[in-house]
Amino acid sequence: MVTELALRESALISAIEQQLPEFARMCRDPGSPLVVMHQDAFAADYQDVEYKLLGMAIKFAGICNKEVRIIGRNRLTVDGPTTSQ
Repeated sequence: MVTELALRESALISAIEQQLPEFARMCRDPGSPLVVMHQDAFAADYQDVEYKLLGMAIKFAGICNKEVRIIGRNRLTVDGPTTSQ
């Protein structure tokens, strides 16, 4: 008998594989114990749906026994680097 928890986990895995295939591939790579992402990879413009997707991605990484490391400063990739001339 499949439990509700198993069904939810299966739905999470399916959603990440469909929406974030490269992230899923990185999580399944046996060559590294961690996945590194820039914080602007999700919700750079503060979208609620992206917050949910980030949480799902973190849970997926955990299912794959990966540590998630988030790097970078807020909106760095969106606003671009600041330079003085």
